[in-house]
Amino acid sequence: MSLLIAADDAVRSSEQEAGFAQAQFGDVSVAPFVKALADARSDLSESFKLQQQLEDAIPATEEQQRASYTEIISRCESASQALAEQKVSFDSLRELEKNAPQALELLRAGRAEAAAKIADAEHGMAELRVRYSDAAVAPVSDNIAQARERLKFLDTAAQAAQQKLTEADPGAAAVAVRAGEESLHQTNVLVDAIGKVSHDLDSARTNLDRAVENAAQDLAQAKATMAAGQHTDLAGPTAGAEAVLNQVQQQLQSGSIDPIAALQRMEAARQGLDRALSGVRNQQDQARRAGEALQQAIMHAQARISVASDYIAARRGGVGPGARTRLAEAQRVLDSALSLQQTNPGSSLTYAQQAGALASRAAELARSDVQGFGGLDNRGYGGGMFGSRGCGGGLGGAVLGGILIDSILHGGRGGDADSGAGRDDDSGGSGSF
Repeated sequence: MSLLIAADDAVRSSEQEAGFAQAQFGDVSVAPFVKALADARSDLSESFKLQQQLEDAIPATEEQQRASYTEIISRCESASQALAEQKVSFDSLRELEKNAPQALELLRAGRAEAAAKIADAEHGMAELRVRYSDAAVAPVSDNIAQARERLKFLDTAAQAAQQKLTEADPGAAAVAVRAGEESLHQTNVLVDAIGKVSHDLDSARTNLDRAVENAAQDLAQAKATMAAGQHTDLAGPTAGAEAVLNQVQQQLQSGSIDPIAALQRMEAARQGLDRALSGVRNQQDQARRAGEALQQAIMHAQARISVASDYIAARRGGVGPGARTRLAEAQRVLDSALSLQQTNPGSSLTYAQQAGALASRAAELARSDVQGFGGLDNRGYGGGMFGSRGCGGGLGGAVLGGILIDSILHGGRGGDADSGAGRDDDSGGSGSF
């Protein structure tokens, strides 16, 4: 019962909090809080209903009672946590309101640093395109353009914040500064992602050279074994590994390659050969190869998760639940792989491979979502705190980045929070400050 009472108190106090925040920052900024409050009320109502059923004379088995209590606890904790998170957000916004002029100056300084980083990253992208294939750099191919869009919106937000400070409206200024801060954050995410991909590709390229050399040695061992009339079952795996090796070597000679994908194919072929050679190799060699395969799978999964996470973080307004679900599952599965590294390397390898596949699929779905994202096209947005009609001032990038919820563009502070032009689901474009 104590959890129910605490949750009920949290909902009641949050209703007052929402009213104060609405008056201070406007309907739009409060919209996420209002939704969290409605969800919390629903959870609380269901919890009270379950509690009433437990107290009534309705017969229930011990298992049913346990299930009801478990659900009550879960719903109460969920309601309290969601409201606490929103309160932290508004406490931060209030603190920003007190220091809006200083925060605006810091934002402008950060903007200058980010602009310099974009210039450096542009040179880095040009080098990547020379060294690697289009497929290899695809995850960050539009990052420079997107980063510039975020900076455009940062300028728009900074201008709006300055205007609101001039009008002695620090609450609205704080909202604009917060939007600018998120735009600056996404700019840095987009630029830093290029460096991460460059590092991952270079590491994979080095590992690929080693894998090609080792694969050639494995093939020589397999062919020598078969030539001696032993282990004729090596024929199939040997042919498969040799075909992959030849293909990768041709790509290396062409100078246009995706080393991460090539290394993954090379490792898969070598693992098939490893299984076939298990009766030939001693335990030490088998353990060495198993360790190499596991480390490679973990590194691959970590790289793919990082790429997908950065991509979604800077384009969350256009990415639906499918990509997000697979990314979260990829991280969960990778955590399982890491926890089993020492105690059960076989299971760890399986989990690591699953995590890499899930992360790759998450990235594919995210790119597909973004390609189909309409943004501001033909929606007739206008007015509001952040500018006039159309996609100028970086508004299109801000919507794609999830920095602005659609209703902000209809009326800015005090606009219609339920106008909902944009994605039909609530998985993207919800935005937050």
